Amino acid sequence: MSADARFKFAAKAMGTAVSVHIADVVPQETADDAWESVGVFLHDIEDRFSTFLATSEISRINNGELHMLDASPDVVEVLDACTWLEHLSNGVFNARRSDGSIDPAGFVKGWAAERAVRLLAEVGLRNFYLRIGGDIQTHGVQATGEKWRVGIVDPHDASRIRSYVDIPENWAVATSGIAERGQHIWGNDAMPVTPEFSSMTVIGPHLMWADAFATIGFSLGDAGIEWVEKFPDYTAFTLK
Repeated sequence: MSADARFKFAAKAMGTAVSVHIADVVPQETADDAWESVGVFLHDIEDRFSTFLATSEISRINNGELHMLDASPDVVEVLDACTWLEHLSNGVFNARRSDGSIDPAGFVKGWAAERAVRLLAEVGLRNFYLRIGGDIQTHGVQATGEKWRVGIVDPHDASRIRSYVDIPENWAVATSGIAERGQHIWGNDAMPVTPEFSSMTVIGPHLMWADAFATIGFSLGDAGIEWVEKFPDYTAFTLK
């Protein structure tokens, strides 16, 4: 176990790796119950949002079984946020596939992680972070009292850490680029993005926005950092 946390849990959910690192001095049972609540919540979100499940609300909307306005409040909230991001980015962020079907995967991961962090705080945990994929939402500080330190992976070598950033309490860090899946981000002209850098990392108070802003900023190429930093409290940097 790493020195920055007393408890560490990890599993697969929402198609990616999820982990929780807890720095609080609490009974093992408390940590176990907190982790279980996160797992239950994330699997429920996957059941409702996955485009790979025919029974999910998103799939039912796409096949005409469910009207968007009749979906659960969570689904409506996520789709409203995706629409706002699409307008905000002039179409660079898009929750629809080329065939017109809805796929909010580019937003729901960060949104769900924030909600999961809220669950952990509600059961009394104060110092921890949740990682989903390569993105992190922090709460409190390390066991040493220092800020959580996050390593930024080399976009060309996932086994190598290129830099470290210290994250303020209750802030998030999200990275978008080529590291995990190669070239997978597309601009609003449906052409592959080829910026002068290989990844963009965004730091800010909310993972759902940091994650989306990193995707948009990367897609905008050289103008991406300026676009991200017009939002108060959000900063961005790139790696070549």
